[in-house]
Amino acid sequence: MFRLCLAVPLTVVLLVAADPPGVVTFHRDVLPILAKDCQGCHRPGQIAPMSFLTYAETRPWAPRIKTVVTTKKMPPAASNPHIPLLTGHDALTQSEIETLVKWVDGGAPEGSLTPEKKK
Repeated sequence: MFRLCLAVPLTVVLLVAADPPGVVTFHRDVLPILAKDCQGCHRPGQIAPMSFLTYAETRPWAPRIKTVVTTKKMPPAASNPHIPLLTGHDALTQSEIETLVKWVDGGAPEGSLTPEKKK
């Protein structure tokens, strides 16, 4: 009986620790896009008015992120070629836009802080 009591909580912890398949999460899916295309400006001391370095900083902006990437207002490379960091290579791919939209539409989950191990 005692062994069963220990096994059940451990199983629950293991099930909660892994991100569900097919769910777009901040740490696994969104953060790499933000790091590549957004954090040059969206960090303390830079031109953007808000930081996207962490989940806590980014989550309140999720609906707005969806709006500006689907309308292609961000990143502003095409609309503002006078910002040197935002010219030429920084446009989001359609796949990246779809990932961000799916994250927002899915409730903008944080996901696991540790990467899942490949089997």
